[in-house]
Amino acid sequence: MSRPFRIVVAVLAAVGAILVYLGVTAEVNSLSGPITVTRTAVDFRTLVAKGVVFFAPLDLMTAPMMDAVTPLIRWLVILLVGVSTYLACGLVTRRTHPFVAAMVGAAAALTATAIGDLLWWATLVVRVHTAPAGWYANEALDTSTLLASAHLTLTGWTSDALFLGCLLAGANASLVGGTSLAILLLDRLRKDTDEGDDSAPAARVPLIGDGRGRSANLALAGVLPVLVLILVNGTQAVWDSYSGRGFLALLSVFLSRPALSPPPRVRDDVEYLLTHEIDPNPLSMDVWVHRSVLALALLVVLWLLLWALLAGLPNSGHRLGLVVVCWGATIAASALTAASDVLVDCAISDSPTGCAPWQSLGLQLTSALRFGAAWGWLVALPVLLARRLLDTDTSTDTQETPVHEST
Repeated sequence: MSRPFRIVVAVLAAVGAILVYLGVTAEVNSLSGPITVTRTAVDFRTLVAKGVVFFAPLDLMTAPMMDAVTPLIRWLVILLVGVSTYLACGLVTRRTHPFVAAMVGAAAALTATAIGDLLWWATLVVRVHTAPAGWYANEALDTSTLLASAHLTLTGWTSDALFLGCLLAGANASLVGGTSLAILLLDRLRKDTDEGDDSAPAARVPLIGDGRGRSANLALAGVLPVLVLILVNGTQAVWDSYSGRGFLALLSVFLSRPALSPPPRVRDDVEYLLTHEIDPNPLSMDVWVHRSVLALALLVVLWLLLWALLAGLPNSGHRLGLVVVCWGATIAASALTAASDVLVDCAISDSPTGCAPWQSLGLQLTSALRFGAAWGWLVALPVLLARRLLDTDTSTDTQETPVHEST
């Protein structure tokens, strides 16, 4: 996609987020009394609206130290949406299928809001450490205790940015996919009009999928960091750290969901039934089977998603754009796996009261999205390295010139 098109699409993506911000602000200002926003999904409506309330005011009793920096973080997220969309659109060429282009646009929105969620947590840690004693609920709670329980006390608003990414991903997918389709149709009309023109045809942009097995190998390389994280999360040392305080306890926020570990020696062995305050240890036999299947499903979904994406992307250049896409693909794979897990559990549930999955889906999506947000950038590193190692075009390797097409 040429630079003018990339700029226009990026600006439109940022404008869409700004319109949501202004709409929420106008609705809040029109209210006569204090606003109360539900930030925990209890039905389909609140689950969908959870992303929009990223722009709603915070509860000062719950998050007093974040009120001053909230507007700045929100505008940074909007800026990141535009920047990530611009970088990702650099990977869209005339040969890129519109569906792949739509996936690229969705990945850009997910990556931007993921960085926003990480900014929330970084700001939280800094302000907790720099706050005076006794600022929280008029009690002098120590810093380690606050950091250990932050994901419990602030679980409502800390995931708003992630759910905003899900909403903007749909909008970005339509925007980038529609632009790619429009460019494709314009090129076909131009070819039909210029059939008698003897001018030289436009240069054919090489794609990763042109090489046999290349995109599958790159996708496999991208899965390896996630496999390592899943294996690390299944170790006893990591689970022991969850019961601690301070920074080690924050691991439970970003690494608690997928895990692979050896099975228990005996079914429900008491020695292995170590529990966390929220999540049971995966070494109970029933929970171990469930979490192991979930972890393997995440690896498979991520590999398939990366394979489909990378096959339609340029063979070289645009390193930052590729980082954005791989990061977003990791978040999407985690979300798809979590949603499938909840829906399957609901389908096979034999509860006499039926199944209401929305609240469970909100909690599971929060954990899954945050895992992808925290570690998705790792997926891009082996993909970039493997792409360079597998590149047989030596001139492209030495120059690493980004592809800019005229449209």
